[in-house]
Amino acid sequence: MNERPRSILANTGYRLFADVGSKVASLVFFVVMARELGDSRFGIFTFALSFAILATTPANFGQDVVLTREVARDRSRLGEYFANTLALKVVLATTSLGVAIGVAAVAGIDRETLEALLLLGPAVLLELLMATCFASYQAFERLDFIPVALISQRFVTAAVGIAALLHGAGVVTVSAIYLAGAALGFALALWFLLWKIARPQLRVEPRRWWPLMRASLAIGLAGVFAIVLFRVDTAMLAAFKPKDVVGDYGAAYRLLEATLFVAWSVGAAVYPVFSRLTVTSVPPVGPVFQRGLKLSIALTLPLAAGGLVLAGPLIRLLYGSSYGNAETALQLLTPAIALYPICYVTGYLLVSQDRQRVLTWVYGLVALENVLANLVLIPWLSLNGAALGTSISQLLVAVAFVAFAQRTAGRLDWSRIAAGPVVATLLAAGTMAVLRDELALAVPAGTAVYLVALVLFERFLFPEDARAVLKLLPRRA
Repeated sequence: MNERPRSILANTGYRLFADVGSKVASLVFFVVMARELGDSRFGIFTFALSFAILATTPANFGQDVVLTREVARDRSRLGEYFANTLALKVVLATTSLGVAIGVAAVAGIDRETLEALLLLGPAVLLELLMATCFASYQAFERLDFIPVALISQRFVTAAVGIAALLHGAGVVTVSAIYLAGAALGFALALWFLLWKIARPQLRVEPRRWWPLMRASLAIGLAGVFAIVLFRVDTAMLAAFKPKDVVGDYGAAYRLLEATLFVAWSVGAAVYPVFSRLTVTSVPPVGPVFQRGLKLSIALTLPLAAGGLVLAGPLIRLLYGSSYGNAETALQLLTPAIALYPICYVTGYLLVSQDRQRVLTWVYGLVALENVLANLVLIPWLSLNGAALGTSISQLLVAVAFVAFAQRTAGRLDWSRIAAGPVVATLLAAGTMAVLRDELALAVPAGTAVYLVALVLFERFLFPEDARAVLKLLPRRA
């Protein structure tokens, strides 16, 4: 155990592999679910999952982020954080989830949705516990075990769920399968931590809970506001519009979510490195942050262009013609695909430098803006209003985070960060637009054009950045 930590690029690769595999499995699962259940019942599942995530936000109160930061600085502190973080999550989640489901039942929610909530709530909690194991991997810079645990969970869930759906399973059965998959994932994640990385003392000490909560308070509030920002649109859409509209929006939103893993992968790799560096360290945190940001933008900007240009063909291919209303919603969500990695990586930079209160204020104010905007946009534009509100909110967060990051780590050179990805993306978007009616040709052609253009641009104008992205930072023993 405690082998040499992997490089940033290797850790990014491991996390990308885990997230690509898991996202592919989840996307196939949700596509089959949407087709087999129909938009109304798919809307029930989408609402129940979003409700469960919102209801368990107190259990995702920044404890994992604090664990990674503090253990990355001093690995002997894993025993101090791990078991108590798990226990605190269980107490907070069961309490908040019980209250939320109770209120929903009293409010007269239909039985099928209630049963789905009772199954998806514990499933979301188990995934939160699995995330604590992953945070420990991250602190030790050993992300190579994440693919095994995460992909196993997602593929088993997808395989069993799809088989059940094809045999006529309903929303409740699918929710139960989702719960069983989450239990498998947590068991695997815990096993890898204890037997392959480190063996922290599994001793629960309630006296440590309040110090943990206090240390993570600002991050936790920011996390709550961020989850509200990402999930409240679905809940509000369900309050204003029929279930089939929620299902159409859920179809478009799943494609946005399918791209978020790129930012997560880069962030997971650079965050422990950010935590060890300062503006005066050698190397300083600023250049490492700039290159991490450049990497995340280069990986996600072409995805946004593809979603914008190929929205119609993608929706028809994945969901069928009955989800045609999701096309415009997906196009309106594509700015969020490009903006999210900026928000995510920059947020990690701020937390690593103990500027987490910035996240609280920014996410809090933008979440309020998002709710108020949706009160106007959803009645006016339906699901397209919800999508537009999401992209506007991500833009506001990105602008604010970058402004504070430059005060913390130094001024950013945006020509070095974004020029290559922007030029290559424009060329790729043009290629995909020409081949729009031939999706099987548009995607590989656009990808090839993007890669060639980006490599040539970076090689001739910023060769030192191309080399630095591959290295990013030498590993310590």
